[in-house]
Amino acid sequence: MSFPVLETDRLLLRQIIASDIHKVFEGLSHPEVIRYYGVSFSTLEATQEQMDWYAGMINNDTGRCWAICSKNSNGFYGVITLPFWEKAHRRAELGYWLLPAYWKQGITTEAATKVIEYAFSEMDLHRIKAESEDDNAGSIATLKKLGFVYEGTQRECEIKNGRFINLEIYALLNSR
Repeated sequence: MSFPVLETDRLLLRQIIASDIHKVFEGLSHPEVIRYYGVSFSTLEATQEQMDWYAGMINNDTGRCWAICSKNSNGFYGVITLPFWEKAHRRAELGYWLLPAYWKQGITTEAATKVIEYAFSEMDLHRIKAESEDDNAGSIATLKKLGFVYEGTQRECEIKNGRFINLEIYALLNSR
């Protein structure tokens, strides 16, 4: 099976490759990105764990993940994933992060729209779940713009930086 490269008007969503580790480390060590992201790394070497997770998703056919890049320059903006693919239940999760220089430009919405289209048509998903920390207004607004519906809050369900956090659950169903 060849990796599904996706394109939008502005973006190229391609397979994450080994040389992307520098940009993945830049994102997953950046204080503004990891403020709301569940994973962070303090060294380039430690970031290999995330690269292995991305590769494992593809190799084990348990999800999909793409580097979000500029269609024209192949500049790296961030990552979008569909992990935890449960084929028997036709569901997966949606996750994403962008380098802060690319925030508030509609990039996540544009990339996610294409990924959702792919998930429903090619992966035969019926349900896509997304979780967001309850104070991550930007991500929550993006999910709502994409048509995700709020389903509830898992109160104090994780510890981050020594304190309990709440996760809001959103889902999008394939209505076809």
